[in-house]
Amino acid sequence: MALGDIIEEFAKENKISEELAEQILSEAMVTAYKKKYGKTYENVEVKIDKKINMFQVKEVAEEFEDDVTHIKADEAMQYTKKKSLDPGDTVKIPIDVSQFGRQIAQIVKQVLKQRVNEIQKDILYSEFANKTGQVFPGKVKSMTDSRSGGYFISLEPRGVEAFLPYSECIPDESFDAGDTVKFFLLEVKQFSRKGESQLILSRKREEFVKELLRLNIPEITDGTFTIRAIARKPGEVSKVVIDTLNDSIDPISVTVGKQGARIKPIRSELGSERIEIIRWNEEPRQLITNAVKASRVLKARIAEVYNIDLDMEHHEAHIVVADEFLAPLIGKGGSHQKMIEKVTSWKIHFRPYSEFEVEIQEKQRQVDQILGITSETEEVEVIEEDKIPISVLPFSPEQMEILRNAGFEDVVEIVEFSIEDLAARCGISLDSAMEIWKVIESNVEIEEEEA
Repeated sequence: MALGDIIEEFAKENKISEELAEQILSEAMVTAYKKKYGKTYENVEVKIDKKINMFQVKEVAEEFEDDVTHIKADEAMQYTKKKSLDPGDTVKIPIDVSQFGRQIAQIVKQVLKQRVNEIQKDILYSEFANKTGQVFPGKVKSMTDSRSGGYFISLEPRGVEAFLPYSECIPDESFDAGDTVKFFLLEVKQFSRKGESQLILSRKREEFVKELLRLNIPEITDGTFTIRAIARKPGEVSKVVIDTLNDSIDPISVTVGKQGARIKPIRSELGSERIEIIRWNEEPRQLITNAVKASRVLKARIAEVYNIDLDMEHHEAHIVVADEFLAPLIGKGGSHQKMIEKVTSWKIHFRPYSEFEVEIQEKQRQVDQILGITSETEEVEVIEEDKIPISVLPFSPEQMEILRNAGFEDVVEIVEFSIEDLAARCGISLDSAMEIWKVIESNVEIEEEEA
């Protein structure tokens, strides 16, 4: 029985060293021993040199019930070089491998295959455990229609088997055997049941888009651009906020490329999914404006942002847009709005301009009353001074900061603005603009000048 040949055969077949194959074979022989005598018996030793040597280890005893583990002294003397043996001494009795019958070779092969599979899983886990989050090209091998079905993929360049669950596919996409596409390595399982792949893939995660951008846009790879946030509705749209270390480089035009040359291959990989590039800005209103304007919810039209009112306490933004953009920007079940919320980190509330316009008219009417403006009034005259620094009025520190940031130093300049223009100039709500007007009304004498 050429068991020695099994070592060399398995070593070559499974690309392992002969030393490791010998170790596995030794374990296999122990398994064969237990199949013959019982699983609880551990009194066996295997030594492999140029041939396989097995020994049954027995303890010397005067009386015993189990002759698998014990032996009488006079019988044991033939297996030792000692002159005498006492109870408790052990001897090693050679085992004729052929006593296990004709099935021994098959038993050994089965155990060898099992152990090699375990070792190969360990090797695969060690190789790929630190590669989760990376993108790999692969070829579709086959598919399964079970409840937890999906596609079996051969990852390039080594042809390692991986699995893409249907639940991780882009909606409505399907593949045929032989198709070559890219995949995101989602998970590496250290242990898996028979027939299961250790490597789990995905194509619907946000990280997949992020990694595709990193691989295709050199400025992201070298750190010139940074992806600040990403939100995705697989198969429809991905919103990506990009920052730049060099303000002279526009991340939108560079990422998209001339005539879309850079972004098209990425969209093609995603089934023509729309990718909206949003320029990062530390100022919340500008970031939100950028995100809204990048939303192509109405074909060939850019959404105009008329006003943004920030509620700093609750971290909410109230955004005024044209009436026809209201529903598309919110999206079905609020899906589009939630994407904007994710990339801006602000709770969003959209308002139609028609509603905002009514509010403007009412606020302007109140301001006109403060200023004493009637339909016959041509202009407003400030009586007290030609110039009144804003610092002399009891504005709150927050109001003072708002006015100065907007470029106001003189009350006369403020009076020249309508309530809507003042709110827009200062980047505040109409109510906040009204509070500023009330401070002026209470501290400055204003009268109308007739035509």
